[in-house]
Amino acid sequence: MRYLAVLRNRDFALLWIGATLSLLGDGLTFVALVWLVLDRAGGAADVGALVFWYTGPVVVGGLLAGLVLDRFDRQRALIADNLVRGAAIASIPVAAALGILTNGQILFVAGIYGLLYMVSLAGIPSLIPSLVADRDLETANALETVSFGIGGIAGPAIAGVLIGAVGAANVLAVDAVSYLAFVGCLAFVRVPPSSGTEGRDVRHGAGLGPAFRFLLRQPTLLAITLMFMSFNLGEGILFVLLPVLARDVLAVGASGYGALAASFTAGSLVGALAVGAVRWRWPIGRSIAAAQLATGLALLGLALRPELAGAVVVLALAGLLAAPLTIWAQSLRMRLIPDEIRGRTFALLRTLMQSTPPLGGLVGGLLLSAGLLDPAAIAIGLLVAVPGVVGLVLPALGGAATARPAVDRASPGGSPSSVEPA
Repeated sequence: MRYLAVLRNRDFALLWIGATLSLLGDGLTFVALVWLVLDRAGGAADVGALVFWYTGPVVVGGLLAGLVLDRFDRQRALIADNLVRGAAIASIPVAAALGILTNGQILFVAGIYGLLYMVSLAGIPSLIPSLVADRDLETANALETVSFGIGGIAGPAIAGVLIGAVGAANVLAVDAVSYLAFVGCLAFVRVPPSSGTEGRDVRHGAGLGPAFRFLLRQPTLLAITLMFMSFNLGEGILFVLLPVLARDVLAVGASGYGALAASFTAGSLVGALAVGAVRWRWPIGRSIAAAQLATGLALLGLALRPELAGAVVVLALAGLLAAPLTIWAQSLRMRLIPDEIRGRTFALLRTLMQSTPPLGGLVGGLLLSAGLLDPAAIAIGLLVAVPGVVGLVLPALGGAATARPAVDRASPGGSPSSVEPA
């Protein structure tokens, strides 16, 4: 089985286990932060502000993270990131226990999370090509998506139960522990010198210029990035819609919100497991466009205002259809981006994609504060589906975008060399 073969790689397994534990904690945290805001007499606009601060600083921090990842030891950068974010998250239950927690602190901690988030989001895929063979990239990327799936399913579901039992503030202590667990795993990962040595020679120029120039010379990656930016804009609106739908429309409380938040990721987990177990032979670019179109059409079902069970089915189906997007796109990026600019380019791409959820959160807050739930749901579906339609006819996403490796670029623990797409 392809998954077992990849997980026999000790170093990748440690990276994956630590990241999965950390993402599980993050799944708890977002639900707990949202419910903290709602419990403090907050409304849709307040949730929109939280989404903005939770995701907005990524735009600034992401670009800086790329420079750090290409200049310094990526493994140590990941350890430092998890220590700082873990301490920030832990400050909320401490402040709540002392009776001094404020909305300002909640937003400040959300901002710290967003500012440093890209260190791990770009750092992990920057390390993966050096830890696994080229033939295993799809499976390794599927496992990364599975990590997000585990965190996105179990995290919100567990949070919904724990919030009622111990309170939202105390749930955040679990996430703080998960950061420490990731640090422990990272400490034992053996990274090849070419991808982990502090003070590496930053070739092709300093700063972010090489990453920008590389992206502009790669129409396939540019098109996919723009498509995903639109997808994430719709997702930002969805972040605000779901808690409002749970509390004010369906009246199902924190546990119902947890179920809604987990259902999309549950579908993604099933889809990721299926995609990672097979070798995909169709053009990846067109496949990405078709999957994004299908996801948007599924999300339009929320405009029908289904009951809780129906909404869960709609979100699970959308997650299932969206699952291949990141897996296929990550494989393309890993094959096309040279190691010496990998940190900067991954950070640039993921920063661009993470720059749109904050805007979506603000738009969602405005729409839902005005009671425009149906227009918000329609906007989500169209923002996801329309770029998929464009991608189906875009030349950059044609057959040449398949990017099959010509040779085995790396063995587990080995050092990659440049490979042109097939």
